[in-house]
Amino acid sequence: MAKKTVSKQRSCGKHVFAGVLATVSLCVGMLAPMTGCAKTLTYTLEAGNDLPSPYRLVGADGATYVAGFDETCVNRPGTYKIPMTDASGKKYVLKLTVRDRKAPVVTTRHVYYAKGVGVPDALDFINTIIEADEYQAYFECDLPNMDQIGDYDVVFRVEDASGNRTKQLHSILTVIEDNEAPVFESVPELSAFVGEAIAYRKGLIVKDNCGGEVDVQVDSSAVDPNTPGDYVVSFTATDASGNTSWATTTLHVYENQVTEEQLNEKIDAVIAQIITPDMDKEAQLRAVYTYVYDHIAYTSDSDKSDWIRAAYDSLFMTGSGDCYNYFSASIAFCRRLGIDYREIERTKGAAEGTHFWIMVNIGTDEKPRWYHFDCTHLRASFSHSGCLLTDTQIKAFNRFRAGFYAYDAASYPASDKTIITRTPDLEKFY
Repeated sequence: MAKKTVSKQRSCGKHVFAGVLATVSLCVGMLAPMTGCAKTLTYTLEAGNDLPSPYRLVGADGATYVAGFDETCVNRPGTYKIPMTDASGKKYVLKLTVRDRKAPVVTTRHVYYAKGVGVPDALDFINTIIEADEYQAYFECDLPNMDQIGDYDVVFRVEDASGNRTKQLHSILTVIEDNEAPVFESVPELSAFVGEAIAYRKGLIVKDNCGGEVDVQVDSSAVDPNTPGDYVVSFTATDASGNTSWATTTLHVYENQVTEEQLNEKIDAVIAQIITPDMDKEAQLRAVYTYVYDHIAYTSDSDKSDWIRAAYDSLFMTGSGDCYNYFSASIAFCRRLGIDYREIERTKGAAEGTHFWIMVNIGTDEKPRWYHFDCTHLRASFSHSGCLLTDTQIKAFNRFRAGFYAYDAASYPASDKTIITRTPDLEKFY
């Protein structure tokens, strides 16, 4: 859908906030209090940067932040207390000061608007923005008469929640007679299971040649969500000038039980898009990693009773999941690509919760080359690719998050020693 403006602004100097400013609160939140004497460490961070590595702060093996704090606090100026611990069980508290002294970094865009249908928002003139916290945009001069066709200079500024302002930003507003209907750029086929809620607008993208509201209506009158089958769903898009376009798609309603055949059909369709005949196993797995990582947003929990359903739901239904869903999706692709793999589950009790990932063989049966393969979205502070890592890299990551990749290594093949995926933050621990 076309972007909905957050607010309206007509004259100079009137500030309009883009969204609701977040309330600053202690990162500790509802964490249980740490027992014993905890050493306090201090650190100052520019808003939007990652937390420092616990190992650098503490200087002890297995140092880690205690799970459960609000990781988004790094985007909001304030003082926060974050609990930490190391492998020996010693406790620490990081007193983190977040400050924001940098103005947003903005690029502008040329805006087209239909004659006589309203006025644009200052936010509409932002093409890209680099800013960790909330921000506002406001005009520095009056907008032109929107009933007059032509090109007009626009001057505006962007200011963040800490009061850092950009210099004057210049763009162009073109007022036109709008006779073009909105365009449906993406109308994907939909899937749902019997009795489940249906996200009819998932993946739907509608764009218009002018700014302003685009009203999209969904006609699902032909759908019986309680009966398996294929149904036609219709969409109508109308812009602010009254121009209208239409589109249809197919909704597949499945029985609650997902078969491996149904999963394979979906996986094969993706493989046809992302895998080419000239790719070796390494290239195939890198393509799979990118697809799985990009198509599953992280959530904290999932049903772990059925890997087939877990892969199907996260890839083709909900678009979200936890490590078990990433693990299941990876298995689904490996099975269809004929890539040998080994399933791994974190040693119970080695760290809070559980974790799943796989090892894959990018060599041959005679000359195997095993690597760890984990598509899970890792905590931002320790973000790096989990695609094709060696045992050395896995052990190094445990220096950041104690026990995260703990497993019975004797029960699995040793990885190849050649590092083929760089993890710069871990290199000092190799």
